[in-house]
Amino acid sequence: MNKKKLFWSAFAVLALSITVIQFIPSEPVVIPSRLPAEQREAHRVLNFEGISNFRDLGGYATTQGRKIRWGKLYRSGNFAETSRADQKVLDGLTLKALIDFRSLAEKEEEPNQFAKSSKFKIVEIPIMDGGDNSVGEEIIARFDSGDFSDFEPTAFMIEANREFAKTFTPQFSQFIQEVLKAKGQPIVWHCSAGKDRTGFAAAILLRILGVPDDVIMSDYMLSRDYAIAARQQELSLVRLLQGKEAADKIAILLGVEEAWLQAAFDTIDEQYGSFDNYIHQALGLDDTGITTLRNTLLE
Repeated sequence: MNKKKLFWSAFAVLALSITVIQFIPSEPVVIPSRLPAEQREAHRVLNFEGISNFRDLGGYATTQGRKIRWGKLYRSGNFAETSRADQKVLDGLTLKALIDFRSLAEKEEEPNQFAKSSKFKIVEIPIMDGGDNSVGEEIIARFDSGDFSDFEPTAFMIEANREFAKTFTPQFSQFIQEVLKAKGQPIVWHCSAGKDRTGFAAAILLRILGVPDDVIMSDYMLSRDYAIAARQQELSLVRLLQGKEAADKIAILLGVEEAWLQAAFDTIDEQYGSFDNYIHQALGLDDTGITTLRNTLLE
């Protein structure tokens, strides 16, 4: 059987599975900020029908003993498969803004689906959008050729995270300014899987707010299982069409590793001397801005 027939056979099975799943009633989405304080942590990841890796960053404690307010800062994967029920819940979160880190190609491939009634502002801050970097182009070329024989996914992701701290500083500075402009109103940011660009954005914001590095890393690593689970169908097709080696390497790309985020933090120290210098010199945030962020986002 040729690859084309294999692809369409697999596609038919997946389509049938999706059709069956759609008839299974879903549990109502639990909003952690509306729960008693002692129950919120267990529901940090919101159980949307078609949105993966959507998380509330509330409850994380800072080194000064304050905690991030629940229901203010959200991070997520893309919104291409939002159900009508999901869209209703999103509108109920009273978001001030939604920040999209994806490239133009990603947005065309998987356009976000929102209700026409949605009132939140959509802010596009494309990162790794081709032309201005070479990191994202290699993986596309690998997919086209089917050749992953000499591809090292860990090295690839370490370099990508180093680029977040170097090449894409203006974009992450804009992100911080958007959070500042929200004045403590709920905001969400996302990329495709909600783990790399989204994860770095979350990490620098948590650091600015005073959250310890070990807590930041723990939040970053939460994406591992959720991001892979959201892409199991695509991963199965890669395994079917391009073999086990390609699928195993793509599976690594779909996860997260502590070394990846640490590479970004190390690059910040190399480039700016300290994270405090990075905040002021690279992100353009002064002491007044830092104080404002902390006063609006911390209990």
